[in-house]
Amino acid sequence: MKELILSPSEKKSKIEGFPSLKSCLADIKGFNKVLLPIVKLDGSVVNEKWEGIPFTFILQNVDVSRMDFQLEDGKYQLLAPLNLRKLEEYGESDVKREYLQTSVDKIEKVSYEQVDQYSNDGMLMQSGSFDYDPNKRVLYGYDQINGHSVLVTRTIQYYQGNDEWLDLEHYTYQYDQDGFLEMTILHQPARDITMTEKILYQNNSDGFTVSKELAPHLIPATDKDLGVMHTEIPFSAVFRENETDWNVSVNGWFVDGKKVPDFKSIQGELIQRYAFNHFYNLNSAFLQFNCKIENQREIAVKVNEKDGLPDTIAYAISCPEEKGNWPIKYIEKSDKKVVMEWKGNYTLEHLGHEIRIAKENQYGTKHFTLSGQYTLQQVVMMIQTQSYLWWYDFGQNKFSDLFMNLYNGRSVELHFIYTKTEKGIERVVQKVEIEEDITEGKLTFSKPKWLQDEETPRDPDGQKMQFVAQLDHSNMFGRLYLFYSEKHQLVSQVFQCT
Repeated sequence: MKELILSPSEKKSKIEGFPSLKSCLADIKGFNKVLLPIVKLDGSVVNEKWEGIPFTFILQNVDVSRMDFQLEDGKYQLLAPLNLRKLEEYGESDVKREYLQTSVDKIEKVSYEQVDQYSNDGMLMQSGSFDYDPNKRVLYGYDQINGHSVLVTRTIQYYQGNDEWLDLEHYTYQYDQDGFLEMTILHQPARDITMTEKILYQNNSDGFTVSKELAPHLIPATDKDLGVMHTEIPFSAVFRENETDWNVSVNGWFVDGKKVPDFKSIQGELIQRYAFNHFYNLNSAFLQFNCKIENQREIAVKVNEKDGLPDTIAYAISCPEEKGNWPIKYIEKSDKKVVMEWKGNYTLEHLGHEIRIAKENQYGTKHFTLSGQYTLQQVVMMIQTQSYLWWYDFGQNKFSDLFMNLYNGRSVELHFIYTKTEKGIERVVQKVEIEEDITEGKLTFSKPKWLQDEETPRDPDGQKMQFVAQLDHSNMFGRLYLFYSEKHQLVSQVFQCT
């Protein structure tokens, strides 16, 4: 039995969800809000010989078990006059007309991962991710060993405010005479840090909106084209006022109050409170792991006001010194083959045109290949830093990635968007996944699976009509069945309750 799982899609397909009644019914007078088309598909989805024939599943009241239609110029003409009631019991179906993809098609979901800046020579210079670490970025420094570029420093920076970045975690890499990594050294100096946030205000017709001056970044916090569909990173509070009252909506909370003499100070306290919580959540990893802050009271706060509301908020924190070094253990090491232990076991073999890599860890052993343009010394460093430090083919797309993610047991597809800049090349990294768990319905072909007794309709000649498809959909309880008579150009729909 053939089945298709339906999921929403922005791409045009042969299956459409919630088409307009006018596009399905020849005469809609009296049927608006009485009949609700839920899925419309071209007949070729079922059988190639039915291409161009529209088959439409239409929601109906439970007291109507069957409806018959005549096909006329690609639309349905309802035949027997039925005592149809309105669809109140189904609730308000405020749904947008959308296309549906099926499990036969490849349903891809693209999500933004990070953005990288490369030099014109193909060396990674800067990397960051607004979606995951908006106040953090990584800078890379290189040198030459035996005629090849090698990474010598990696600096992790955190945003201080006022377009200024703080160098905090500084990694240095030591190599042997053949250019293989020997040791990674970390130094995080002890220091007192002040991070300042500028609070921005914009007046509108019934109040004002509050936002923050976030870290300058290579892409915006929300960009549909890049797969950044939603995020909790941006800070925004909307204040509305009238002659006597005011209210604010922020982060899912709603607060209201009266315009008492000191209401501006109350608004200012709310802004300061939400701004602090946003700051803490935005920098929680940095504060907890780098600065060892376990209590929010350890952060000193200084507020400068303008017109009774916060203008800048400065957060003072202290970070202790941290040092560390990590040698790398090689079992075998040469320009042609490397076997090393590092959070798993890696075997690298350079075959000239390609590099074969075997990665063994708790998830098992995975095999993949890289371009032979890399050296094994470079591949070792890319594994260490989980970054594509050198890039030779800026036109490559759909690269299946695994070894850059230490704890992911399965490969993921990457998609790259390249843009030429004044300093080099900017690459946006997107992750491509198969969409799951957004099932809108299920279409079943071949033969009906009845919930109750068999109810195959017959045509005017008394012959059983041909089964088209059955639909199980999240917007209804029960199941719809469609049948077709090519000779009489009839479509019959049968409904059975669960």
